[in-house]
Amino acid sequence: MSTPLWINETTEMFWTRAGVPEPFPRNLRIPIANSLPLAVVSMPALRLDSVEHWMRNQGVICGIGIDDRRLRACLVARYGQGIIFLDGSDPEDEQRFSLAHELAHFLRDYLAPRRLASERLGEDVLEVLDGDRPPRHDERVHALLARVQIGFHVHLMDRSPDGNIVSDAIEEAERDADRLALELLAPSEEVLEEVRQYSPEQRREALIRSLVNVYGMPATLAAYYALLLVPKPKREGSFVRRLGFTT
Repeated sequence: MSTPLWINETTEMFWTRAGVPEPFPRNLRIPIANSLPLAVVSMPALRLDSVEHWMRNQGVICGIGIDDRRLRACLVARYGQGIIFLDGSDPEDEQRFSLAHELAHFLRDYLAPRRLASERLGEDVLEVLDGDRPPRHDERVHALLARVQIGFHVHLMDRSPDGNIVSDAIEEAERDADRLALELLAPSEEVLEEVRQYSPEQRREALIRSLVNVYGMPATLAAYYALLLVPKPKREGSFVRRLGFTT
């Protein structure tokens, strides 16, 4: 499986800024502190109300405006900097992925659009993206700003109470964040190199063991990533078999 170019570029940029890549299993806290204006806060039994309460105590009125519920993680960002909140009562491997997932959203869905907007329209447009003033006529570039949230950027890792994702765009953003998080924690090229000596039938199981034991991933996530990296072979359709091209 080939890794999308944007993932390679994003991970390379992150590790270049962070310095020497962190050994495995990675928890990403030190690389984040070395490279990004991004704080990490752990709370037991994380909830929306506890995030808003923490923000208010820091003198920041965020106004998330969503009914309280349990969270595994949450990202709040503004002015080019952010805070990732984690449920500190989660197992270590779950926290590892939660942090990587929110970091992925910060890099791809927050910093990247800001960088693109400032490159094309000048740094003054960041005042618009931060919600400090309305856009001028020349800044009303819908195609550029459509995916940039104005004001506070808030991402909640958990879904609605019934677990549904409400739009294709959100589903795509979540899938991209998962894929970038996995690459940050377990680079696909390195992971696959470790299991090349196994037969195709054994490779996926060896990959799952490595992802759990070496890279510190939860078992269900390791199984998902292993299937992504080593897909099951596609079965040829019955029509092809009827033509006699296979036995």
